[in-house]
Amino acid sequence: MQFKAAISTLSDSSAAIAQLRAALEGMEPDLVLLFVSPHHAENCDALIAETRDTINTRNIIGCTAAGIIGPDREVEDAPAISVWAAKLPGVRILPFVIDQNDVQSYTGAEAWYDHLGVAKDACPAFIILPDPFSVDVESCLEQLDDAYPGSRIVGGLASSAHAPGENRLFLNDQVLRQGLVGVSLSGPIAIDTMVSQGCRPIGEPFVVTRAERNVIHELRGRPALEVVRDIYATAPAADQALMQNGLHLGRVVNERLERFGPGDFLIRNLMGVVGDSALAVGTLIRPGQTVQFHVRDSRSADQEMKQLLSEKLATLPSSPAGGLLFTCNGRGSRMFGSPNHDIAVVNTFVRDCQVAGFFAAGEIGPVGNKTFIHGFTSSLILFRKP
Repeated sequence: MQFKAAISTLSDSSAAIAQLRAALEGMEPDLVLLFVSPHHAENCDALIAETRDTINTRNIIGCTAAGIIGPDREVEDAPAISVWAAKLPGVRILPFVIDQNDVQSYTGAEAWYDHLGVAKDACPAFIILPDPFSVDVESCLEQLDDAYPGSRIVGGLASSAHAPGENRLFLNDQVLRQGLVGVSLSGPIAIDTMVSQGCRPIGEPFVVTRAERNVIHELRGRPALEVVRDIYATAPAADQALMQNGLHLGRVVNERLERFGPGDFLIRNLMGVVGDSALAVGTLIRPGQTVQFHVRDSRSADQEMKQLLSEKLATLPSSPAGGLLFTCNGRGSRMFGSPNHDIAVVNTFVRDCQVAGFFAAGEIGPVGNKTFIHGFTSSLILFRKP
């Protein structure tokens, strides 16, 4: 098993591909992922053809993105292409494409087994790169979770577009403008995930006692807005300022846990006040669920990512050799004030690991035993020998 990541910031597409090929040092990978900034979008057909001609691989997927991540840096708002190559002996690699018609028409697990060419018993992991304008990603994730329970699904939404048809997705020799491309991996490979949502809790957990769809009316029998006001009144001044700029709600995914910490909550935005005392949230809420309010800032995001990654690595029997990083467009220098934050954290904790990725319009990764689309999140997938 071998991994190699490289990045080029050359503005000429052909020269960039030649530089990336040289960085692979004669490697003949089984799988290549290619991430391309919008500066190269007009040359994508030629770019893919040159990649296939110069990098001898059977399987290529990729997409265009607003920012590109290489093994040692994050390039925002400038020309860049990164490549991630993997030699995976014995691993079954199956690229695929999914469109909106597939998501709407498939009615059960067997349809997905036939379409993707892999059965549940193979315990596959999936890397997916959707175009957010043309496919219902949330519905697709729900169906994949149902068809492949326990499988890991990670990825990022292509992010170089401002309108439908502007993103580019890559699947072997094809350049697509809609749908979703991906690859399944099954066999002798160990795959681990980490989702850092960049928030920290404030106040204490509350059980929802009355809710309707995405509106919370009562927490522990009290009006939801009244609870928020009490939390605000007792919070430090710094937290009060963060609450005014943006308050989030974390919903516990696994209610069987006795205590809740980072990684146990699905973070969603508070959308506003409904009526005189209820709160609208960007997710469905049911009575009986446990929730806790959260705030987000650069310090919280830094601390949470480091804590989660440290805890994850402490549980692994062997060191990861390769990784893919999908981080939000709202992170990077926009959140941290300077570039390279997320890749620097990964490199600090996971030494000698070959990582590439991109800034996404939504990050895909698991919380608990379900897969979600996240925002302001860093979603990392790590590969190692079993």
